[in-house]
Amino acid sequence: MVKEKPKASPKKGRKAKTPSAVSVPQQDTVERQVMIAEAAYFIAEQRGFTAGDELGDWLQAEREIQTSLQQP
Repeated sequence: MVKEKPKASPKKGRKAKTPSAVSVPQQDTVERQVMIAEAAYFIAEQRGFTAGDELGDWLQAEREIQTSLQQP
């Protein structure tokens, strides 16, 4: 029988570091979400607000906003 080593716990007084893919300020994230929501609204408006493709509207808006934010 193989015994597993107990996982080391963070030392007292120290917070465990959590990995993050990209360090983005919270305000930038909120502003980006607002921009995407507004773009998705206008995309839905263009198609007459018919139900059933809300996710597609959001994903299209994300692509458009990402592209516009990458341009110099």
